[in-house]
Amino acid sequence: MFKKEGQPFNRGMGVFQMIWLVYLASPIYNILQLPVREMWIGLALLFVFVVATLCCYFTESKRLLFILLMMAIIVFFCLRYDLGFWFMGFYAAPVIGLLRSRVQFFAGLGIMAALFIFLLGFHLERFSGSELVIILPSSALMFGLPFILRAGVKSRELRARLNSANEEIARLVKNEERQRISRDLHDTLGHTLSLITLKSELAEKLIVKNPERAIKEVKDIQMTARAALKQVRELVSGINAVSVKDEIRHTEQLLAAAMIELEAVGDFGGVQASPIIQNILGMCLREAINNVVKHSKATRCKVELMEDASQISIAVSDNGVGAQCPSPGTVSSGRGLLGMKERLDLIDGKLEFHSSGESGTRVTMTVNKIVKNQQAEGEA
Repeated sequence: MFKKEGQPFNRGMGVFQMIWLVYLASPIYNILQLPVREMWIGLALLFVFVVATLCCYFTESKRLLFILLMMAIIVFFCLRYDLGFWFMGFYAAPVIGLLRSRVQFFAGLGIMAALFIFLLGFHLERFSGSELVIILPSSALMFGLPFILRAGVKSRELRARLNSANEEIARLVKNEERQRISRDLHDTLGHTLSLITLKSELAEKLIVKNPERAIKEVKDIQMTARAALKQVRELVSGINAVSVKDEIRHTEQLLAAAMIELEAVGDFGGVQASPIIQNILGMCLREAINNVVKHSKATRCKVELMEDASQISIAVSDNGVGAQCPSPGTVSSGRGLLGMKERLDLIDGKLEFHSSGESGTRVTMTVNKIVKNQQAEGEA
């Protein structure tokens, strides 16, 4: 996943590493002091060393092999010429930190440590105290470089993962917002357009029989259309808020226009719930009433509010023809009921659906009133 992320980083380091190749001037100078045959061998191996160093940053799959080649050249120089060539390990150490495999990383580090101990023991008799003071701290820094580089690579990968996660979250938020707008358009405009349809049908029937009543219905249609336009603006601006109290008034208007008798039971104006719960319950009530008007062919509808210290329930029942449902108590695949369930899921609510041809349909929406949920909603 992060291979592509790492390649530009490694190649950039490879270009940057070319600057530090100027410090090979000291090994080059020492090699030029050797006899001609040894000088050409040393220069050829130094050229291979430079190529291997750069290849480490441009080829990830064979990086460990190039590191081993670099170490082999360093060991050759140290054994054949002088231990001072050990400082060329500062070119190999950072590349060990770029090894992605944990096994390869510690293997490379272990090989380099073993070679250092071997070379130190091989040249120990030639050392003075001052030389040890120089080589030991420098070698400690050399062995620390792989850990520093590896930490940098891990940090880069974590940032890449974080950026990827943030992009995924943003994508999911956009999808959820699209679904929310889809539900709001379906529930809000569906309710209003159903009311306009009913009133226009009624006005058509009254044009001949009762023109004055027909004019009144047409004016109501105009007012409802303006209200629909306002609702669309509210949805677009994201300030659409529905309360149970307001929605029960809309329910009375819609059922009256559909000539369905309403029986409201409960104190809808005194619901003790947060605005989020009120909004979701109100939208679910609106969808349930839309279904009664569109599909039930009922003459009576009962809306019952039940509230106690632990939960709020709103039940909508009618005496209509019922609806097809896969099994008792389950939600059908209809877009309206599915939208209601999705809304209630956001606040850990529950939707129950019961329908039969004899007793009509009953939809119950239940939301728990738990302090921690209300706090979480307030924070959201």
